[in-house]
Amino acid sequence: MKRIALPLGLAALLVSFSASAIKVPTGTDDINLNINVLLQARYEGTFEQSVERSFDSDFFLRRARLQASGTAYKTISFLIQFDNSNLGKRGSPTSVAAASNPSFVQDLVIGWTPIEDLTIEGGLLLIPNSRILGLSASGGQVQVEAPLDIIFHNLDRGNRQVAVEARGFLLGHRIGYRGGVFEGFHSTAVTATGATTPINPGGKPLLAAHVRFNLIGDETGYAYNAMYMDGKPRASVGGGFQYQPRAACPNSLTNCSLVGAGTPAATATVNDFWFYGGDFFVDLPVPGPYDMEFSADGGVFRWDYGDNYNRTGVAYAGSLNFRLGQVAAYVSAYKYGSGAGFPHTADRKKIAGGLVYFVRGHASKITLELNSITPGTAGTPASVAPGSSNSGLNGANSTTALWLQGQAAF
Repeated sequence: MKRIALPLGLAALLVSFSASAIKVPTGTDDINLNINVLLQARYEGTFEQSVERSFDSDFFLRRARLQASGTAYKTISFLIQFDNSNLGKRGSPTSVAAASNPSFVQDLVIGWTPIEDLTIEGGLLLIPNSRILGLSASGGQVQVEAPLDIIFHNLDRGNRQVAVEARGFLLGHRIGYRGGVFEGFHSTAVTATGATTPINPGGKPLLAAHVRFNLIGDETGYAYNAMYMDGKPRASVGGGFQYQPRAACPNSLTNCSLVGAGTPAATATVNDFWFYGGDFFVDLPVPGPYDMEFSADGGVFRWDYGDNYNRTGVAYAGSLNFRLGQVAAYVSAYKYGSGAGFPHTADRKKIAGGLVYFVRGHASKITLELNSITPGTAGTPASVAPGSSNSGLNGANSTTALWLQGQAAF
C-alpha cells in the first residue's frame, strides 16, 4: 500500500482529506477507479459596478468539475478532470446559452511510482511555483480565492501546461519536491512588438521546480491546503523557480519583451523568462477543550520579463486563518508592483476578509468574503477587476465586493 500512497495524492487537485470519492467497481483488485465532483455556485455583489454605479449583482458557477482518478497495478496512477469555470458570469449572451468553450480538460495526469516516495508524471500538469500560488481549488482555501491575479506565467491555461515531471520526498519526508520540463513557448518566428524576431529559437522547454523543507509534519497532496482540520501540526518553508530562454511573451506571440528598448527590428531578441520566490506555511491546532486551529502563510515572488516591461516586478501575498469548530475567519492580501521606471499597467492589489462555515470539512462549506481590488473601474459591469491602469496603484479606482459562495464536493 505504501507504493500507491503518493499517486493517490492526485485527488487533492479537487477534494480535501475530508471529502470522499465515489468508488466505481472494476471487477478486479488491480484497478481502482474513483469519481469526484466539485460544484461551486457564487454570488458577487459589487458596489458601484453597474452602469448606474449602483450595487451590481451577479450569479454564476465559479467551478463545475468532474474528475475520474485511480490506480492500476499498484504503481500506475491516472487522473482526468473536466471543468466549466465562470459559467454565466456577468450574464452575457455567450456566457451560458452559446458558450464557445463550455467545458474543457482542466487536468490530465499519468503517473508511475517505481519506488516509494518517487512518482514520474506526464500530462497537463500544474506548474510548480510556490505553495501559496498552488492551493487546491476546494480543500486548499479557507479564503474564497488564492492570489491567482498575480500569476504571470509566460504561457499557461489555469496554471497548467503539458509537461513531464518528478514528484516525491527525500530524507524521510523532510524534503518534498516537484520539478520538470514544461512546454512553454515553442520555437517560432513571429512579429513581436513590431519586430520580426524568433521566440525560443532553440526550442528549449520551460524548466520549473518547487522544493519544500518540512519543519513539522508534511503534505503529501498534489495541491495544498490552507488549513487541514485534522489535528496535526505542520510547518514548512519553500521556494520555486521557472526559466525559459528567449520566451518572455505573456500568453501572446505578438506581445513579447525585447532586449533593449531601442533594438532595431532586424536584430531584435526576446528576453529570457524568469520566475522565483519563497514562502512559509504554518498550521497548528490550538490547545484547549475546544476544536480550534490557526494557520498562516506568506511569500515574496518576482517575475522577470526583462527591462521596461510591466510584468517585471515583485509581488507579496499572505493570509491568516483561525477556526473554532465549524466556523473560521480569515484575512488575506496580495500586491504586485512593476519595477522602478517600468510601465505600471499590471500593478494590482487585493485586501480581503471573510467567514467560513464548514458543513462537512472542506468538502461542503459556505464562504462569505468582503474584498477590495485595485485597480478596478466602476460603472463597467463587463469589466472584471483588476483592470489596467497607466498610473499603477497611485490614484487608481478600487472595486469593493461581497462574494458569497456555496461548495459541495464528493
